[in-house]
Amino acid sequence: CFGPSFFSSAAFILSIFANSRCNLVSISEDNPLDKLSVNNLGLWCYEESGSGYLWSTENIEGDAKFEASRGLGTATMALGFCVWLFYCFAGCFRFGPRAFQAAGLFCLICCILQSLVFLVFQSRVCAGGCGIGVGGQCGIAAAVLWFFASIFSCG
Repeated sequence: CFGPSFFSSAAFILSIFANSRCNLVSISEDNPLDKLSVNNLGLWCYEESGSGYLWSTENIEGDAKFEASRGLGTATMALGFCVWLFYCFAGCFRFGPRAFQAAGLFCLICCILQSLVFLVFQSRVCAGGCGIGVGGQCGIAAAVLWFFASIFSCG
């Protein structure tokens, strides 16, 4: 039980970093968001160039892919919390193999959802070019760890 609980805990923490911080993507200078002087952009906030102030994304006109990325990030954190909670209780209570197989399936779903957060690169906010920020790197690591948690949970 240690392997999948370790991987799911690490993946859950990295998912929180990736989906709630203001640095999922770094905005290039050619981006149409330059009028807002955006340096880094997250799903729910952005960092202003120069000052480093953090602002809500309510001033940013996102399209369907940006909104889908927000929803997928939120779904990853909600489902990931449920998986993490399951593994917290797995140390205290006895669960059958079906419960661990279900947890493995949920970890695989979290892997897919976390990977699909990168639809933000196909959205209008990245039309002028974006790079992967620190939050994006955490998102990649989280997706890999969700995958490892799913493998170890089923085995």
